[in-house]
Formats: sequence, C-alpha cells, structure tokens
Amino acid sequence: MSASTCVLVEMGEEDPIISVAQLMAGLIGDADGKVVKECESLLEAGKFTEVVAKIMAHGGKLFADAPEKDLEAAVLIIGGLAQRLSPADAAKCVDQLVAAALAGTDRGSLRAAILFQLYNMTTDIKARFPILKKILGYVREAKLAELVAPISHHVEDNYKSWNLDAAETRAVLSDVFTMLAETSGNSDPNSTEAKRILDLQLLFLATFSAGEKLDAKGEEVAKAVVTSFVKATDMTFRCDLLGSPAVQALEGTKSSGALKLLTTMLTGNGVAEFAAFAKSNGAVFKDLGLDEAECLGKMKLLALCALAEKSAEGEFTYAQVAEALQCGEGEVESWIVRAIGARLVEAKMDQVRGVAVVTRVNHRVFGDDQWKELKSKLASWRENLDAVANMTAPQIEA
Repeated sequence: MSASTCVLVEMGEEDPIISVAQLMAGLIGDADGKVVKECESLLEAGKFTEVVAKIMAHGGKLFADAPEKDLEAAVLIIGGLAQRLSPADAAKCVDQLVAAALAGTDRGSLRAAILFQLYNMTTDIKARFPILKKILGYVREAKLAELVAPISHHVEDNYKSWNLDAAETRAVLSDVFTMLAETSGNSDPNSTEAKRILDLQLLFLATFSAGEKLDAKGEEVAKAVVTSFVKATDMTFRCDLLGSPAVQALEGTKSSGALKLLTTMLTGNGVAEFAAFAKSNGAVFKDLGLDEAECLGKMKLLALCALAEKSAEGEFTYAQVAEALQCGEGEVESWIVRAIGARLVEAKMDQVRGVAVVTRVNHRVFGDDQWKELKSKLASWRENLDAVANMTAPQIEA
C-alpha cells in the first residue's frame, strides 16, 4: 500500500511531540495546559514513550474530533519519531495509535488511511504483519468495500516476504478471499471477481504439503476450488489442480465426492464413465451446487480434449468424436466449435474427409508425467536439429 499524503506542519522551535500535546489539550478543553506541562516534563526526563501514553490516553478524542490534516500530522509525528526508538518501544507507541484508530468506525476511510500509514512507516517486519491483520479486520468491520481489492493485491504481492508459517499464511489469505467474496456481489463463476478469489484460494491450497491432512477450512477451500473449476466456462486452468496435495487430501473426507468428480472428468475414459459416475453419485452434484446436465456438457468438451491428445498425426475422425462424446455425427461439428471457442483446442474441420486437424490442445491435466513427456520431446527435437545442422554444415562452409 502506498503511504498517505505527507502533511507538512510548521513547528517553530518547540519539540514536534509537544505540538501534538497542544492539539490534544485543545480537543479535551485543557485550558490550563496541564497535559502539555506534564508532557514537557516527561520529555525533559527522556521518557518519550510516556509522553505518547499521556497523549494517547485521549486517543479516541484525537481520531474522532481532530481536523483531518491535524490528525494526519499528529500520527506522522508520533509514528515517525517512534521509529528512532528500540523496536519494543516503537511497537508500544505505534500500537497505541493503531488501537485508537480501531476504536470507532466513524471517519472509516480516514482511519483506514492512517492505519495504512502506520503500516508503511513501521520498519520492523515482525511488527508490520500484526498491523496488517488489524487493518484487514477493520476494513471488514467498517465495510470499506473499496479497499478490499487493493489490499488483496498487496497481500498477494508481499505475503512471501513476511516469513509467515503455513498457518499464518492460510489465515491472511483466507481473510482476504473471504472479504472479496463478501464484497463482490457477483455470483457469476466466470466473472473477474470469481477468478480473483480463485487465484487466492489456489495460493491458500499451495501451503499444504503432500500427505498433510486438511483441517476444516482447508477442506472447505479445496471443495470450493473444485466446484469453481467445474462451474467455470473458461477451462484453461492455471495449475495442475488434480495434482494439488490439498485436493488429493479430500480423499476420505466428507467432501471426497468433489475429488471423485474431478478425477472422473480429468482422467476418465469419456462420457460413458462420467454417466456411470453420475448414476451412482447423484448426491455429489447437489452437495456441490452443480447442474448434472451442465457437467455432462463440460465432460464432453474434456473428452474431446482427451481424443485430441491421443490423436495420431494430429487428427481425429468425426466418427471417433461421436463415439467418445456419445452423440450423433450431426452434432460433432458443433462440439468441435464449442471446444475451439472455449480455447481448449485449435483445429480445422475437413468436412469432405470427415476429420478435424488439431494444431494445439489443452491437456486435461499437466503434472509430472506431462512434464516428463514434454522434456522427452524437446530432447528429441534437439537431437534432430543437431543432426540437420551437422548435415548442412559442410555445404555452408563450402
């Protein structure tokens, strides 16, 4: 997050912190200047943290009633000077400012801006993350929907640099994608908001290692990700979903049906196998909030991908498509067009020969086996290129 606008304040020769004490005295009606005198005495004794404590004893008044520019200046002064102290003392001063900012939802946008300001000026990495967690909670409580998207991008860009453990990483990512879901107001699984939530959920699932058991939240998110994939019309997925340890860990849980459905769709032998699954697992579709007919349509597209992957010499016949999709030959071309429109395959149809010539296909899964196959093909191509180079070298030299 970028810092708030810097406010420049004329201080004269007095210590900047005393000007904050004077501001506070005016806000609380301290006509005798008792607060200012006490702060001056503490400052002379070198007790800066006690000066801050004296001022922030009335922090609620400062954040509720101080003019906006005065409030920002006061925070800059206290927070900035605190950074010159030991980490422990600096944290004490900043914590008091944060607590005062969190104390109300009036002037919510201003309070949030100041919280970001304090987060940015805190140099101790360990102290920054707790502030961010409080910002997330405040934005949610104050219903500051306009701040959720920028916060989510900030978290995604920086969370790895915070040296969080797996539990902390999951907690902050969960907070962010939950807030995005609450504020998006868009239930379309193909919307930009839905894809953004999915990106963060995938990062959440990536924190689980092979063999690690899912907790309740992990199971919930893994189930949601599978459901999002099945619902979305854009199936050009950005990860090996079936190879995810978290998704694999659904086996044996109450949500194991989601894994069975995904496995059937991504590795099954076509529509016949899907139909058999649907017949004996009808409750799975209801549990995931999926329409069985829509899933069958997606299965047909994935079966077409599987056929294209295995096609000899880059083409397959209309008859093969009809068999794999269990549809009439009159429907074949429409299914090929749908697959092309979904960016699952690139192909040209030869109606005379009754074949489709494939130039590119999206693999249903792309895990270790696919990487090994690609590596083998690249090695073969390199050998062929080297052979051609060796054959043509004498002619070039001549």
